[in-house]
Amino acid sequence: MTADLTSEIRQLLAGLTGDSGPLDAPLDTPLLRDGLGLDSLGGTMLLTEIKRRFGVDIADEDLNLDSLASIGTLAAYLSARLSGASARDRLR
Repeated sequence: MTADLTSEIRQLLAGLTGDSGPLDAPLDTPLLRDGLGLDSLGGTMLLTEIKRRFGVDIADEDLNLDSLASIGTLAAYLSARLSGASARDRLR
């Protein structure tokens, strides 16, 4: 997981929540409810923006949405998917 990716996710979350809290929240901070407080609409907006920015459709790939448990799990999930895509591109 790269610091740049984590920083971009934090910026995205700050924009969605309208709060600077995600910018320095611990990586184990939950995204939903008592954590950053994303509700179902916020979660949908997050999934849409991730698909737009990174080309990763989390809702299609992670049926339980475990990757949305915290800032850290989201960053790790995206990092794995993006590095996997890079490796596949190099094989072509």
